[in-house]
Order: sequence, then C-alpha cells, then structure tokens
Amino acid sequence: MNHPLSNRWYVSRRTFLEHCALAAPCACGLVSLMPSRGLGESPTVPPEFDYVPVPDWTSVPKGMEMAGVNGIAVDGKGRVHAAGGTENAVLVFSPDGAFLGSWGKGTIVSKHELRIVKDRVYVADTKMHQMYEFTLEGRLLRAFGTRGVAGLGKNEFNQPTDIAFAPNGDIYITDGYGNSRVVCLAADGTYKHAWGSKGDGPGEFVYPHNIVIDAKSRVYVADRGNNRIQIFSPEGKFLAVWENVGKPYGLFLTPDEHLFVTDGHPDGPHRILVLNLQGEVLASFGSTGQQPGHFNVPHSLCVDSEKNLYVAEVENKRIQKFVRRG
Repeated sequence: MNHPLSNRWYVSRRTFLEHCALAAPCACGLVSLMPSRGLGESPTVPPEFDYVPVPDWTSVPKGMEMAGVNGIAVDGKGRVHAAGGTENAVLVFSPDGAFLGSWGKGTIVSKHELRIVKDRVYVADTKMHQMYEFTLEGRLLRAFGTRGVAGLGKNEFNQPTDIAFAPNGDIYITDGYGNSRVVCLAADGTYKHAWGSKGDGPGEFVYPHNIVIDAKSRVYVADRGNNRIQIFSPEGKFLAVWENVGKPYGLFLTPDEHLFVTDGHPDGPHRILVLNLQGEVLASFGSTGQQPGHFNVPHSLCVDSEKNLYVAEVENKRIQKFVRRG
C-alpha cells in the first residue's frame, strides 16, 4: 500500500516544533508539553483534567507480589482488572482498592495489554502469540492466533500487544513486537486484512503498542518505537500522524473523545497527555519518580464512568488512581 509523504495531514517533528516556537500559544491552540511542577499547579492542566492521586490506593495481600503492570481496565461494576500479577496474571480490585482475587494461571504466560469490552476481558499474551477473550471471572471463551506459533498467517501473530473493536464489530489487533502490523478480523474472528511492516514511513511501525478506534471508525495506533501516533481508515489507509506525544505506550479514548496517552520516553518526563481528536495537546501532567503523581514507565491507563483515572506502571510495579480535584 502506497502512503505518500505528501499527504496534507503528515507533519514532521521539525515542522511541528518550528510552528509552535513561532506561534503564540493562543494562536496555535496548543499548550506546553513541559511537565507540570505538580498536579494542578501548572497551566498545562485545565480544570477538567486536574487530577490528584489517591495515595496507597491499593495493594496485594501479604505473600503475593505485583509484577510490572502493563494493562488495566474497569468493568461495568467499577471493578479494576489489571495485568499485574505473577502466578495469576490478572488482578481484580474493588473501586476503593480492596483486593478481590486473581486469575489466569495456566493460560496467560506473558501478559501484555488488558481491555474490557462489554464485560469481556481481553488479554494479549506475547509469548504464546495469542489474544484471549475471558469472562469477568477468568473463564476462557476464545483465543485469536495459534498458541505458541509466531507467523504471518491468517490465524497467526508474532507477539501481539493490544486489541480494539470498531463500531461495526470488526476486531483490530496490533501485532506487535514481532510483525509490526495491524490485523483486522471480522466479529467472528475470521481474517479480513492487515497492513504495516517495520519502518518509519507512513503506515509502517516499530512496536505498534496500543490501538483505539473512534466513533467514525478511525484507527489510532501508538507507534511506540517511532515516537508517534498514526491514524488510519478502517481499511488501513494512512490519514495522519502526531509526533507531539513523546513515546506513546498506552492509549485510552473516552466517550467524549478525549485521547489519554501514557508517555514513557526515556529522555523526558514520564507523564500523561490528553489530546483531542485533532491532535492538540489539552493537558500534560506528571514527572519521572516514585512518589504519588509521578511515574516510571506508565504503560497503560483507563478512565472509568466517574471520570477517575487509573494508570498502570511497569517499573514502579503499581496502579495509581487519580480523582478530579474539588
């Protein structure tokens, strides 16, 4: 598939930075990408995204260890499910942080992203090259991909990372660490098409890491290795690229069309960004560290129906909960 660099929505990093340096903030509609001094203490955090951390929101029982947390989602009852366990990959917490249980042993070997869609839990397994669908209680319903087999076949993946569902029911999987592509399946799991290969051009990827789809069926891919988010049509036609997002690990799209992004760039502050669907940064907060409100490799995130924010961290091996101030 040919994705010409002349596409009018393609903006290079240099062009973006030069534009913002020359234009007044009020003229370009963008806010500073510098980290806030503290949550709620910087003009980079508008009131609607003014979050404060809930210290020590949760912990696991004595004798149980939490691994690096690389997936998180909230179910219809407000319970938080996280890909953060060791023996059992999935940990479940109440909205107030009480530990409710865990599951996944014997099926999930190397957890990655975790999503919940219509109270079905989807977990990527990079070692087994599969994407699983479970009930909320951890009963396996189906698996996409051939267990233990890495490949490019119609029922094969190579270290898949995430899953998203289009309004028409089609399934999109970022595939991932090995294949550097996006695969589209029909609602019943049959193969439809795929696009992408390793590279840094439009429609190419290095570690496509997270994926979300908006109400107009536009597909947003966190192209982590290329430090950008790419946007596509449902068929894989390149539409736009945003290079103002650091190193995007996780994406979460809210019903009111705010895109939350985790930025774990090693050369910059580990932070959370909030964008609109025109690619403008509306808020930026957080910095690298271990104290509440700081992050060390924020990998995934989600927002619940009460607009509370949950962030899963790999290096800090924890989940942070944030509530709106006031």
